[in-house]
Amino acid sequence: MHKTKSIVLNRDFKRIYVRGKSLANKYCVVYMTRNRAGVSRLGITVSKKLGNAVKRNRARRLLRESFRLLENEIKDGYDIVIVARFMTVEAKLGSVQRALYELLCDLGLVKNRQ
Repeated sequence: MHKTKSIVLNRDFKRIYVRGKSLANKYCVVYMTRNRAGVSRLGITVSKKLGNAVKRNRARRLLRESFRLLENEIKDGYDIVIVARFMTVEAKLGSVQRALYELLCDLGLVKNRQ
């Protein structure tokens, strides 16, 4: 199992928002762009509009865990930013994971997808 690095710099987030491809569903928006490093990097953002800190942290935990469970199926060498939407706060893990998987497949980030 490989470990995805974190995106922490604001300029990296901005670059991905501007240059990357994106897809959305009711749970999240996924932005992706190719990077020059051999490893994938992940950034998760949750707006204050979603609610108080407890709700925002729950949304962040759901998205992080969903990505962790799918991590081995994702191609290396991409920067991925996931933006939580309002429905994520009340969602179950399985729903968020399925939705994230569909978005990653549509973006072509899943290995051996038929």
